[in-house]
Amino acid sequence: CCFTSIQVHSGVRALLTAEHVKGVVQVSVEEGKDTQLHVSDSLQFNDVNSISRYLARVAPALGLYGANMMEQTEVDHWLEFSARCLCGPIILSKALGELHKALSLRTFLVGHSLTLADLSVWAALKGHAGWPSQGESFAHVNRWFSFLSTQVPFTAVGNKYASKKAPLSKSSVSVILVIIE
Repeated sequence: CCFTSIQVHSGVRALLTAEHVKGVVQVSVEEGKDTQLHVSDSLQFNDVNSISRYLARVAPALGLYGANMMEQTEVDHWLEFSARCLCGPIILSKALGELHKALSLRTFLVGHSLTLADLSVWAALKGHAGWPSQGESFAHVNRWFSFLSTQVPFTAVGNKYASKKAPLSKSSVSVILVIIE
């Protein structure tokens, strides 16, 4: 399998997923220019959410896609939320309010452990220019974001890719995936 990401700010969530599953899936990171996961010559994924879902399903024991159907539905909600609601400054404030409410009594967005929901929303915030200034008034979101920022895979991917000095839209990364059986 091969995964290539042209925009690190949108591809960070797939890179986070790849980093998290690397104990089950062997991962190598290189420069690239397209967003694709090549499963075979006849099957490829171009959507970051599809790539993340596929990687999570390759390693089901890690529970990244949730422990049951309800959690899987919640994970899907947060994947879509990160793609649609964390994209502009006006929407960001409303989205942070929703996140703040959801995280008021939780460590993770879904269930009792890390899922794609956390990976996706964290990556969207990490790559959002308005997050640091608008996030100050959302204590629960700040607590959650800070906690995850200190955990693997967030430290590895966040420090290496999401904090590049160059504009994120011009950064590119490729991840080569080989399933270990």
